[in-house]
Amino acid sequence: MRLQPATLQCALAAIAYAFVFHTPLVHAAADESSPDIHGAIIGEGAGFPVALDSFNGLELQDVDAEDESNGLDLVKRYPADVTSMANNNFQPGSIEVGKIQWWYFPKNYVHGKKAGPRKGFPPFATRSLDDQMDEEARNELWKRADDNNPVPVYISLTTCQAPSTNKTDAGPFDQLEVYVSLSDKLEKPGPEHEGNPLQNMTRASGGYWSREVQAEGDVFIAVVAPNSTEYSGEYEYQIGVSIDAYFHAVDEKDPFLYFIDADMHAALLVTNNLTETEPDSATYQEWMDLVPPYTMFAPGIHDSALAGLERSFCALERYAPQVSKTEVGMTSRGLGNKPKQQFYITGLNRSSEYNGILAMVGNSTTSGNNIVGGGGKLWKPMNFTTKADDNCAVLFNLTFCSEVAYAVPSNPDLSVEALRSIYDDYAAQMYQNFSYSLQQIQCNTTPESMYSLAVGCSNCSTAYKQWLCSVSIPRCADFQSQEWYLQVRNAGQDFINGSSLPANDPLRQSVATNKSRNPLIDTEIKPGPYKEILPCSDICYSLARGCPAALGFGCPTGKWLNASYGWRDPNGDITCSYLGAAYYLNSSPRLQLWLGVYMLSGMWMIFWACL
Repeated sequence: MRLQPATLQCALAAIAYAFVFHTPLVHAAADESSPDIHGAIIGEGAGFPVALDSFNGLELQDVDAEDESNGLDLVKRYPADVTSMANNNFQPGSIEVGKIQWWYFPKNYVHGKKAGPRKGFPPFATRSLDDQMDEEARNELWKRADDNNPVPVYISLTTCQAPSTNKTDAGPFDQLEVYVSLSDKLEKPGPEHEGNPLQNMTRASGGYWSREVQAEGDVFIAVVAPNSTEYSGEYEYQIGVSIDAYFHAVDEKDPFLYFIDADMHAALLVTNNLTETEPDSATYQEWMDLVPPYTMFAPGIHDSALAGLERSFCALERYAPQVSKTEVGMTSRGLGNKPKQQFYITGLNRSSEYNGILAMVGNSTTSGNNIVGGGGKLWKPMNFTTKADDNCAVLFNLTFCSEVAYAVPSNPDLSVEALRSIYDDYAAQMYQNFSYSLQQIQCNTTPESMYSLAVGCSNCSTAYKQWLCSVSIPRCADFQSQEWYLQVRNAGQDFINGSSLPANDPLRQSVATNKSRNPLIDTEIKPGPYKEILPCSDICYSLARGCPAALGFGCPTGKWLNASYGWRDPNGDITCSYLGAAYYLNSSPRLQLWLGVYMLSGMWMIFWACL
């Protein structure tokens, strides 16, 4: 109904003043410091208060210039129980079982200004190419959209807390249901309109729901807490809407996180490579100098508090306290020697399974309302397990053997600093002796006098260091583990608790099992019996083929080869130890391509070295 300007001129002027100067509708997208507005707003100089809250039920729109009216047209009044939402903002919700709540994203936001260009990560970051292209498109199309064209609207919901139950045998709680209508003919969608083609309903999964719609006008949303005979109380949730990107995001495809190793109470994990640039590039150094942008959660895999909420950022913040016991830092250790972020988590329980969940708070620099992606992002969970025995300890950040990062034979009476010094100093001393021998080889000479046209002394030095660190600092596994690729070591020594294997046990009689390969372990560390993940056989072959024959390097054969070296598993499990190893690296298509190139180049090196 159109109001006559002659009769309501003063009222329209007051309402217009309040909308232009006091509501965040115009400026929220451009001004990230806009305050949240709640309760009554008093229009200065207007003469009377106008209650706006987050939505006052009125929509104003300009009329045609030729219209003889006052220039404003009151076109719609929405129900009082429908709450409006702003762009790149979330609203907290609390809803009882069996109830329904309605939300509304106005047309003027749908066709409002997109967020302007913003500083992101350095080039070749964690985002996929599609993500980067989407952001570039958003940065180019930040201007006001054409009112006549559909606009992508991103809606997301995350459940922070589930209702409660007193039944010990209760099944999983019902996920929240979300109804969406794009028609002003259905302003309050929901179950009572089942079958109406103007609405669409989908359910949350793991406490998370998202949907992209192509909107031309207002967007109407209903959140429904299904009826239940087993659960009562309230759901707590957050709902966000944006024309730029999902306010809450979940990557369903890739964990982007790799498990390196664990001991009884700690675990070491790393992200994938964050850039593919070379070490001498500015981008590489920019990543290494970056404040670590990610966080992670490590809830127990059987944590009942998170059942049904595994994909909810706000639920993980509330129920996964391990995140507060995580040391983070940037590292180039591992595959490709590219920048990565590592996580060292302490305070874990022995013999326990956890879900490692990579996360980003907001856009990594700031979070909350008026921020694109301000609700944070989660990646696909990956599973890891802590060890049962206390004679293996995760060791990393060594000075000489800098690529070592896994559990090593240990003793609970030794500090991490002492353990690091014992292993690293020994390897550095052994390498110094090797370097004296290598100095006797004619490295810088004519091609006719070189020992190989394919490899040189630098290749030999690298191969020897890889072999030395892998062999002298073995990768430790639980003695009770029954994996086929493990080798028993130091069985002739007492266990940490003072017990020992029977004197006639074959493991105590065999040279391959009654001692450690590195005698320093048995004399200075004294871990007792443990099992070793053997070094990969290709580490030995690279050494033998990459160094001059005069040094006398060779690899064992037959049963001695199988007792000394292992073989890589193509599926990504660690069945042999190599520096930079992490579980399920090979299962990544991107890394499979990299490994394929690496192996092909290695074959050519071996071919030329054998000529």
